[in-house]
Amino acid sequence: MTTSTGYLLGHDEKELARLEHQAAVLAPATRTVLRLAGIEPGMRVLDLGSGAGDVAFEAAALVGPGGSVVGVDASVKALRLAAVRAERRELTNVTFIHDDLHTVRIEDEFDAVVGRLILLYTPDPVEILRKFAALVRPGGVVAVMEYEMTAGGGLPQTDLCLRVITWICEAFRRSGLDPSLGARLGAVLRGAGLTPTVLGLQGYLEPGDAAGPRLGAETVRTLLPVIEKTGIATADEVGIDTLESRIAGEIAREGVMFKPPTLVGAWARIA
Repeated sequence: MTTSTGYLLGHDEKELARLEHQAAVLAPATRTVLRLAGIEPGMRVLDLGSGAGDVAFEAAALVGPGGSVVGVDASVKALRLAAVRAERRELTNVTFIHDDLHTVRIEDEFDAVVGRLILLYTPDPVEILRKFAALVRPGGVVAVMEYEMTAGGGLPQTDLCLRVITWICEAFRRSGLDPSLGARLGAVLRGAGLTPTVLGLQGYLEPGDAAGPRLGAETVRTLLPVIEKTGIATADEVGIDTLESRIAGEIAREGVMFKPPTLVGAWARIA
């Protein structure tokens, strides 16, 4: 069975909390990609699929008070949270637009367009990049990030960690979404007429670090309806209420490093 959907994970309060936690895990890799791509003070940046605002905030820190960031997202709930978080951070150089990436009309020029974990949910990533790259001034940059999900799990791999990453990857596959899109970002950028640099950044969480089991279990929890509906596993097989503690126990007992999915960054200058 397959299921057809847009953004697979939803935007309820639990999912927004999961995204905040995920963003904290991804923050070092995200900052690294943005810096390597050339995001610097004074730039005007457009953030695609801003969600709760984490990438916009990272970009805002890099561009400083002399620059600005405009985020676009289709979720009212996510943008409300993003606005509150921006206010708490006293960020005056970040604004948000509520609109769909496929229909939004933006005529301003930017120094950079960025996006993290958003192309996966677009029917035609090449067309989306081509559309927004046209808003970037000559010499500006396009920088996007996507997961290589199959690289996640344990090191060494354990039975439960392997099952968790398999459930997650298969849920995306059966929903018509590519869990390895990150590995193909170079081809996506080239299809949009860009000449990319591509780099994968892998995080490693030590045994006893609660962030890994939480990230794995919460992602499975969000995907559980798809996992059950498409026949990947039953609710009893997953055991969602004890999954986080079982992952934590296994990696502590066996001295396993937990690997989040590899975050792949790809960027290119506009000629």
